[in-house]
Amino acid sequence: MTNMSQQKKRHILIAVAIVIGIAVIAAIAIPLALKDQDNHDDDDDNDGSDGVQVQAIMGTQPSDCYPEAQGDPSNVNASACRSRGCKFDAQNSPVCSFDDKSYRLRVTNVTPGPAGLSVSLEQVGSAPFGGDVPNWTFTFEEIEDNIARFTFDAADSSRFRVPKTMRMPSGGASAPNYDIKITDRDRFAFQIIRKETGTVIWASDQVILSDQYLQISTALPSRNVYGLGEQIHETLRHRLTKTWPAFARDQPPSFDDEANLYGVHPFYTCVEDTEGNTHGVLMLNSNAQEYAFSTLPSLTFRTIGGVLDFYLFLGPSPESVIKQYTGVVGRPSIPPYWSLGFQLCRYGYNNLTNLVDAVQSTAKYDIPHDVQYVDIDHMDSQKIFTVDEKNFPGLNSYFEQLREQGMRIIYILDPCLIANQTDYAPYDRLKAVDGFIKWANPKDVDDMDKDATGAVLGYVWPKGKTVFVDFFKEKAREEWKKIIEEYRKTLVFDGLWIERPFNWPEDEKPYWSLKCPKDSLEDPPYRTSELSKYYLNCPLCILYCSPTHNLSPYSKIAHLSFLPLHRAARAATGERSVVISRSTFPGSGEHAGHWLGDNVSQWSDLARSIIGILEFNMFGIPYVGADICGFFGDTTVELCKRWMQLGAFYTFSRNHNTLGAKPQGPGQMGDELGYASRDIMRVRYQLLPYLYLLFHEAHVSGSTVIRPLHHEFPTDQTALSVDRQFLWGRCLLISPILEQGQTELKYYLPQGKWYNYFTYALEASEGGHRTVPVDSDSMPTLHLRGGCAIVRQDHANNTHFSRQKPLNILAALDEKGAATGNFFWDDGVSIDTLSNGEYYHADLVLTNSSLTVRTHVKPNSQDAWTDLSLGTFTVLGVDHTVRSVVLQGTQADQPRDLTFNQTNQVLEIDLGGISIRQYNNFEVKWMP
Repeated sequence: MTNMSQQKKRHILIAVAIVIGIAVIAAIAIPLALKDQDNHDDDDDNDGSDGVQVQAIMGTQPSDCYPEAQGDPSNVNASACRSRGCKFDAQNSPVCSFDDKSYRLRVTNVTPGPAGLSVSLEQVGSAPFGGDVPNWTFTFEEIEDNIARFTFDAADSSRFRVPKTMRMPSGGASAPNYDIKITDRDRFAFQIIRKETGTVIWASDQVILSDQYLQISTALPSRNVYGLGEQIHETLRHRLTKTWPAFARDQPPSFDDEANLYGVHPFYTCVEDTEGNTHGVLMLNSNAQEYAFSTLPSLTFRTIGGVLDFYLFLGPSPESVIKQYTGVVGRPSIPPYWSLGFQLCRYGYNNLTNLVDAVQSTAKYDIPHDVQYVDIDHMDSQKIFTVDEKNFPGLNSYFEQLREQGMRIIYILDPCLIANQTDYAPYDRLKAVDGFIKWANPKDVDDMDKDATGAVLGYVWPKGKTVFVDFFKEKAREEWKKIIEEYRKTLVFDGLWIERPFNWPEDEKPYWSLKCPKDSLEDPPYRTSELSKYYLNCPLCILYCSPTHNLSPYSKIAHLSFLPLHRAARAATGERSVVISRSTFPGSGEHAGHWLGDNVSQWSDLARSIIGILEFNMFGIPYVGADICGFFGDTTVELCKRWMQLGAFYTFSRNHNTLGAKPQGPGQMGDELGYASRDIMRVRYQLLPYLYLLFHEAHVSGSTVIRPLHHEFPTDQTALSVDRQFLWGRCLLISPILEQGQTELKYYLPQGKWYNYFTYALEASEGGHRTVPVDSDSMPTLHLRGGCAIVRQDHANNTHFSRQKPLNILAALDEKGAATGNFFWDDGVSIDTLSNGEYYHADLVLTNSSLTVRTHVKPNSQDAWTDLSLGTFTVLGVDHTVRSVVLQGTQADQPRDLTFNQTNQVLEIDLGGISIRQYNNFEVKWMP
């Protein structure tokens, strides 16, 4: 069946795949190496300088014609190799390689255009996996000076494309910083080159295209490659020895070293050279796919459907690459301020008494606490839009009580409805608008796989078969939104959370799980490594080869689950709200945050969560965190303490565990954990104004919030491999304690001034590794970077009260005696503050003798949140004795003397609660 003739069938399969995989877009995780204690410094010789040699030999490297063997010659069947028209030679590597005489793509015409070119290609020979498509078109587009795009599509443009609107820059490319060269016309090959340096950032000399097997390889200019997810990575910088499957499954980490996780992100970055030039590449494809590295280094993309659609982002800095990427796939949203506070959840409160105990024990230790959750155990038989009144009587009243105390509520809401219960109103309402995914030909489907309307039946949480909301349909989306809005009157919420299990539990009898008809979509001629592993063993109808298998959050109209859910939450609350999901795809950050899934209470999961949060910031989803203290298994006091200390610096900071495990709320395991959690969360809450600024910047410019060191120091060869430390923005460096019984902490400081956040002492200016002793009472090591000015605020029991306290400025001078920063503030909850101009935005500029605050935007309203005052101003690195300090407002104002204290090079100034509303612009000067 050709790609074109399958279109009608695929349309219904797309819908089924999307809902069945509603929260489970994923990529398999393959551990690259054992955890290294010293930020993997053994890899520091990979300096990116080997690109020229790599590209010179790329053309001599044969392409693997037996990729399912995973590089193991013993897994290659010689006769199967030859049947594909490929060469078998047991003495070569790979032992089965493509033969140009049997298959290649030849150029028949090149048509230059004003902003790119189009190349007509014809197939010579037979494709190795069948499904010959005789004619293809290669298109190269100059999108913007630092953004390019190239695609391979059938000549008749009949193939499936990802139904996502990409936000292309409108200005076009006036002076593109790249060139394209066709280097071979008989066997189509091409290169894309960075003009300024001559570096070849993409070099392909063999492309294989057929109906259900598409492959392209490129040389890499260096081994400094990051991204490609969502998988379990033991290092942030890839070790280039593996094939990484990208396939949507609801697979928890830590249970299978070669299991994919929840999201698919075919996007990587590469630091090309010692000058720090960086590019990024996105392959926009939603079929089952895989990425194969080699140590040349090179990278091969394989997929089993659709088109090859690549976007190149030329930076040239790592941060500018991410800004360009998010500018195309969609900028992340600004979460509500309260969602930056600490959050507490578990599956297994089981009753209201246990829920109340978790909240009260947290308050007992004065641990700041903003958000309380309930999981599916609060529902009647795990049906959405219901409450178990026996075990959770008065739940809504309790939630309202918490909200009166300044807290917020999130609960789980999966778009799946029990189908075998009479008078279940949500099912009846969506049935009335034909709102469920249906089989294309219900008559051909067994009765056990459909309901009376022909809707597809599956299994999620309720005790029975379920139907799935069809978000392709406008009426279904609108009815879903209305149901959510109305249900909030029964059970209040401020944000929503979605997830989904994989299939019917095997201990349920009789065993049943949805199955799909066997055809080339379900059993393709080439099974990616993930399909080979799970296809034969899993009875669930998972639509392996549906063109949107990895695309469950999206539809041709809008985000399938995220967008309707986010809109419903906003409509119901009248506020910004927040949606949390495990499943993600490029652009998901526009409407949802992400948690790293059902991890385990073990030290290895603590450490590698850092890699997860760094990668998702690169993917444009900066609101991210792992389940603090671990989801599965029983944690320990020591592990939970260290995880609370690390989790205090996740952007999404939530403690969560599962049914049957011991309670692990920070106030439920004794004094050691309780007080340690209090102390570190107070630090987090002090820093929330700075964190909120970073989200504003991410929303406006697309920058990361949490970032790896090499994003700020791309020419630092040691920073390229650091993945046990991370930055908040450009200013705050976090070095956590990650090992059991750890007695010393080794961390790396790049060149420049770094000040200890807690003591204010100048720790380093030359850069290098440092080692400090730690004990059971130690906190993570925090450093403030010289040249930075940040705004802080005193902590409180939640953000409702902390936001009412004075703001404080902390600045650290650099080698030149200067520092800069910004301040952003709004009411923290409204949806359109930027477009309405209802916010503050100011610049902070420091010299060795002055601070200047310039307010660019000030709100018109006189609401309480606008009445901001400044308490203290602390400057680190003042290298002269200060005799007096004055405040100067407008030129008409008389200078005002301020009280101050100076200890060594730390100057602390009392700003006396001055009003930002009164002083739009002001200057503080300190004189010797």
